[in-house]
Amino acid sequence: MMKNMKMKTVLTSVITILTITGIALFYLATQMNMNSLIKKNAEQSMKTELNAQTVLIGEYVNHQEDLLEEFSKSPEIIDYLRDVSDTKKQKEAQEYTENYYAGLDNWEGLYAGEWDTHIVTHSNPEVVGMTIREGDALKQLQDAMTNAGGLYNAGIIISPASQKLTLSMYCPVYDTDKTILGYVGGGPFAEGLDSLLADMNGTQTALEKYSMINAETGMYIFDEDASLITTQAEDEGILQVMNKIQSDKETTVGSFSYKGADGRNYVMAYQYNEAHGWAVISKAEEKQLYADVYRVMHKLSAICGIACILIAILSWLFIHMGTKPLDYVTSALHDLKDLRIQKDPRLQKYVGRKSEVGQIASALDSLSDSLSDIIAKLGLCSDSLTQSAEKMSGCSDVLVQCVGENASATEHFAEHAEEINHTVGQVDAGIGEIADVVAQVETKIQLGSTRSSELMQKVSSMRQVATESLDHTNAKMAENHAAIENAIEKLQSLTQIDEMAKQILDITNQTNLLSLNASIEAARAGEAGRGFNIVAGEIGNLANSSHQTATAIQAICEETRANISLVQECFDNILEFLEKDVTSQFAGFVSATNEYNDSIAQIQEIIQEMSECSDIFARSVNDIQKQIDHVQDNPDDAQVHTDTVLEKVEQTRKTTEDLADIVKVNEENASSIREIMARFSN
Repeated sequence: MMKNMKMKTVLTSVITILTITGIALFYLATQMNMNSLIKKNAEQSMKTELNAQTVLIGEYVNHQEDLLEEFSKSPEIIDYLRDVSDTKKQKEAQEYTENYYAGLDNWEGLYAGEWDTHIVTHSNPEVVGMTIREGDALKQLQDAMTNAGGLYNAGIIISPASQKLTLSMYCPVYDTDKTILGYVGGGPFAEGLDSLLADMNGTQTALEKYSMINAETGMYIFDEDASLITTQAEDEGILQVMNKIQSDKETTVGSFSYKGADGRNYVMAYQYNEAHGWAVISKAEEKQLYADVYRVMHKLSAICGIACILIAILSWLFIHMGTKPLDYVTSALHDLKDLRIQKDPRLQKYVGRKSEVGQIASALDSLSDSLSDIIAKLGLCSDSLTQSAEKMSGCSDVLVQCVGENASATEHFAEHAEEINHTVGQVDAGIGEIADVVAQVETKIQLGSTRSSELMQKVSSMRQVATESLDHTNAKMAENHAAIENAIEKLQSLTQIDEMAKQILDITNQTNLLSLNASIEAARAGEAGRGFNIVAGEIGNLANSSHQTATAIQAICEETRANISLVQECFDNILEFLEKDVTSQFAGFVSATNEYNDSIAQIQEIIQEMSECSDIFARSVNDIQKQIDHVQDNPDDAQVHTDTVLEKVEQTRKTTEDLADIVKVNEENASSIREIMARFSN
């Protein structure tokens, strides 16, 4: 396809294709590596934040457990459980319980009981005296505390009394000899843990949502949506977390992607606390979590596209500037094809250089000199042959006239036969020499005819090559036309970027709306929403930056469409130039070759006519010689005047000398023609 394209077009196309291929591969490799790296970082960040929350929850629970254990070790409680019938100790223990409870933060209650769960002190005095467990329930609680060897944490449950989520804890009360005197119980509301998690979540990214569930029952312990707390989890991702934990409890940390009921893709990370049976979960929408990746890749794609366009434009400029001398060479070749052999002054500065253009310019310069020399010599030879022909014609007329007069004079020179015979013998010898010269001229003419035939064969070969080149050029021009149309169609695919820019504008408008709503909600939250208001403002700034970038992309797309139109117009002009100028000039070259062939044929005809004239002249000389011989043998007694005969003989001698000069000039002309033919052969 590229065989008939101009060198500058081929080089520009190849460089552009290689550049686009290289940048596309670079973009794909960068996209794959960046997506993988940032996704891993995002998932790792989610796991790290979950781990921090899990540690916070553990510290919170440990602190609450420490408070209960400290209460179990108080002397007032231990002394009273040793003797529950002592009213004084009962009063002291009850007061201590109430005071200790008052110093706790957000606890549901605090109490001490005997081993059979008979309540002896309670933060609520009305509960004192109740027995809260009997039978199997009592046995399970006693076994749990015994097996734990100390404090037993039953986890977060719904309190039967308040119907709220409460951390339920029990701790045995030991005597100095490690005998179990009874136990203490109580626990804080889960609201304190929820507020702690909420405060921590406020410092994290707004893209993630956090929940805590009971991994056994699937009940929400904490969620940003307060209405879900104490309800059963129905989210597809949370159900998958429960399945993973129940199927493999040794794996306490994990993450996965899934599609939610709303059709969106989400990334979920979880950390399971086996000791308490709950799991902390972080959930984020994949599109928002990886928004930075998509934004960076869009910018990178725009940069790659701009780089391709710049490289293509610069390549076109440099290549067209570097191949400008080839246009001069092409113009010089077209001039030679049209038989214009004047030298192009633009190529003269390249003559003698060792570059490819310099070598071509030197060859064209030498060819122009050779053709000029050939034309000059052919002109001289043509003039010389014309003059020689005229002189030979005049000499022939003189000879004919002399022969006629000699015939008349011979009748009058009968008495001087001996003298006439001697003179006629001399004339006969001269005529013989003329015959030899004429034979040599005929040989030279035959040699010229042979050379002209060889030249005609070579011109015919040149005409065939030119015809084949013209046909080949027409075929390749058709292929190039189809390839250019295909390339223009492919360039039109760049307009898809405009559609993508419109989508980005829609997204930025939605993001601005979300930022505005978030700012309003943050303002409503007051001081607690100040950090969220800052985040909302940053989101609005990012949306404005994206809007500006998308607007710039649309402008670039518009300019690209205009450039595509210009490129197409340039290609149309180039094809029109090739079809109208180059093809017509090749046709002219073929026509000129045909004219060369006709001219050489005419030269052959002229040489053939000269050969025929030479034959006629030779026959005439032979006839004259025969007549002279006849005169010598004819015993004519007629009387002639000696002065007349001598005069005619002098005229014959001069004529013979003129013929000898003409023959010499013709020989030189034949030598010049041989040199010209030898040059064509080389």
